[in-house]
Amino acid sequence: MNSEDVIVYFTALVAIGMIVVGLLTTVLHSYQIVPIVIIGVILAIFVLLARGNFAHKIESIEKLCFIITFLAIVCSFILLYKPM
Repeated sequence: MNSEDVIVYFTALVAIGMIVVGLLTTVLHSYQIVPIVIIGVILAIFVLLARGNFAHKIESIEKLCFIITFLAIVCSFILLYKPM
């Protein structure tokens, strides 16, 4: 088995574990953890669909996540410091 395939399977297992733990936390404790479950589902889909050239696809996903995070921070600052 190729070492890149092993990394894909281990990453998929981590994403699936994150989904299970997030769902348990959401059901038993609070609904504030729901975004983590959604992110876990999206990442698990990306990882399971990535077969060839895994490193390049992960870098592309990382850039996309950085842009989304940056936009979320900008929106939060705008909402936090908007004039009343």
